[in-house]
This record gives sequence, C-alpha cells and structure tokens, in this order.
Amino acid sequence: MDTQGLELNAPEAQVTRQVRSKVVPLIAGAAVLVILAAVGVYYVAFRSLPTTVSWTPSVSAIAPGGDLTISGRVTPPVSRRRVSFESATKAQGPWQPIPQSATTDSHGQFSITYKPQLRSSIVIRVKVDPAGRYLAVTGKSMPVRLLTLSSISLKGGGTIPTQTPIKFTVAVDPPMDGRTVRIEQSSDKVHWVPVGSSALTETDGASVVSVPGPSVGVWSYRATVVQDDKFAAALSPVVGATVVDMTAAAATYIRIINKSNAALDTFNKAVIRSNAGRGFPAYLGVAADALASAETKAATDLRTYNAWPKSVRPLIDQIITQYMIEADHDHQLSAVTNTQSWNRVMTDGQSAGNEGTRVSALIRQALGLPQRGTSWSLSTIVA
Repeated sequence: MDTQGLELNAPEAQVTRQVRSKVVPLIAGAAVLVILAAVGVYYVAFRSLPTTVSWTPSVSAIAPGGDLTISGRVTPPVSRRRVSFESATKAQGPWQPIPQSATTDSHGQFSITYKPQLRSSIVIRVKVDPAGRYLAVTGKSMPVRLLTLSSISLKGGGTIPTQTPIKFTVAVDPPMDGRTVRIEQSSDKVHWVPVGSSALTETDGASVVSVPGPSVGVWSYRATVVQDDKFAAALSPVVGATVVDMTAAAATYIRIINKSNAALDTFNKAVIRSNAGRGFPAYLGVAADALASAETKAATDLRTYNAWPKSVRPLIDQIITQYMIEADHDHQLSAVTNTQSWNRVMTDGQSAGNEGTRVSALIRQALGLPQRGTSWSLSTIVA
C-alpha cells in the first residue's frame, strides 16, 4: 500500500507545480500593461501641441503715412494668446519688432492697425508666443510695397447753364500716361459721389473729363487719381460750379421790366400830350407818380429773385440802384407844378437815365435777350 500511495501522490504534486508556473507570468504581463497605459496617459496629457497661424495685410502697397491693418487667425483657437509682428527690408532679415502687438479672441482671431514708418518697401511676418502645451509658431512673411506720392489738380466749373455738360481739366504730377482719374460731385462738401466716366492721363499727366450737367444750384467737384503699382492715390482741391437756369432768369427779368416799361410808356405819352396843348396839366404829376411807384416795385422784385446767374448778379445790383435813383427823381417830378421846374428836374435826371439804359443793355446781353430800341426819356430807365 505504501508503494501505491507514492505512485498516486507523485503525479498530483507535479500537476500542482505546473499550475503555479503559469500564474506568475500572467501577473507580470498585467503589470507591464498598467505601466504602459500610465505612460500613454501621461504622454497624451502633457505632450506639446503644434500651433498654426494664417494672416493677411489690408493692402499690399501703402503710401507714406497710410494705415496698415494686419489680421489673422491662430489655430487651435484659444483666447488671450499673444501675437507679435516683425518687419525687415528683405525676406532674409534682419528682423525688427513692430511696437504694436495683438491678443487672440475666443475664436483665435487677432487684428491691429498702425502707421508704418516706412522709407522703403518691407516684408512683414507674424509670430505667436507659446502658451501652455501649445508651441510657438512663426507665420509666412509677406511684402508690403511703399508707394510714391503723387498730386492732382483740377480746373473748371464756374457758372454753367442748365443741361450743359461741365468740362474739367485734370493734371497729375509726376506726369505719366495711363493713370486713371475720376471726378466726384457733392452738394454739401461732405457726401461725395462719382460722376461721369473715368479717364486716362496723357503723357504730360493731363486729361479732360466731361461730366453731365446737374440741376440748378451750387455744386462742388474734386478729382481723384487712382492708386497703381507705383504711385499712391491723390485728391485734388475742391472747385465750385453754379448751375443756373438762364431761360428762367431771362423770363423773370422780362416780366419785371415790362411792368415798369408800361408805366414809362404811359409817362412818355403824357409828356407828348402836354406838348400839344398849353399850360401845365395835372396829369403829368399823376403819370410821374405812377412811374415812381412802378420803378420802386421793379427794384424790389429784382432784389427778391435769388436765382440770378452769378455773372449777371452784379449787373442786377447796379440796375436796382438806378431804379431807386429814378424812382426818387420821378417822385420829385410828381410834385412839380410849372413847366420851368419840370424841365429843370428832367435835365437833372438825364445822367441817371443814360446809366440805366447802359446797364439794361448789358443785362440783356448776359441773359441772351435781344436788345430793344432806346426810347428817349430823361427821367427813367429804358430797359
């Protein structure tokens, strides 16, 4: 029995040793996996992350003293990341910092506007500082060209009849052909709108530009020369144009003058009638008084009308003065009671009557009206 027991127990002991030898490697493998997982978590949690930046300048060329805006976006989008800027005269550097800097918003966007102090064309690049796990990054460099200043002058305007195109002469300096010029119009010198078609300068830098005639009123005009690859844009001084309705002004003048002329005709007929009779008739005083009232009314109406062309306005002022002189003279005549006094007062008013006739002829010429034959009268204006 002892022998059988040993034979039976020996295999059992061997089996037990084999099972224990498999459990130990499994435990060691699990520990390795735990360690590797911990390392992976640490790497994912604390590894550095790349940053990218895209940006663009507001213009590719700038005039001295002009504003330049730089805007862009940093990804991943994180707020409060510092963005700095550098410039150089060439892409290889050396790079100089630009005093202004920017900070990203929650979308990773940034923007600055400043006045570059340029002496020549430059290259600009953007740099994003590191932040936490995010690495620093330098964006691509972009050129910004410095333009040459230019100037532009404008001639034209003045007093223009209605429905008449206005011609302007434009001159650009430095003189060069092929530069684009435009005319802008304003009624208040605040709001400007382009009018007419653009034109190109000739070799001497000059160009003639025609714009449609505006409505009656006072208008302001200025010329602009468009920026090109070499020269900056420029703006001319303002010139004025007064558009007048010559037809309406002429019709108004005739309407006012015809009323005083009717009183003048009545007066002259009264004088002729008195010459055919004897004595000093009372109707001469009545006719002189009516003529004085008509002349006063004509002066008032001429002064009230505000749409006289600028070229005619001084003449209108002159004839208003003459009407008032004549009205005073004819008022004196209305009080005369004898032929001797009448002839003396008539002679005193002769120079005023002649001056009124002269001014009236100039007004008619300026308004494009036909001249009328002079009706001799020593006491009133013949218009």
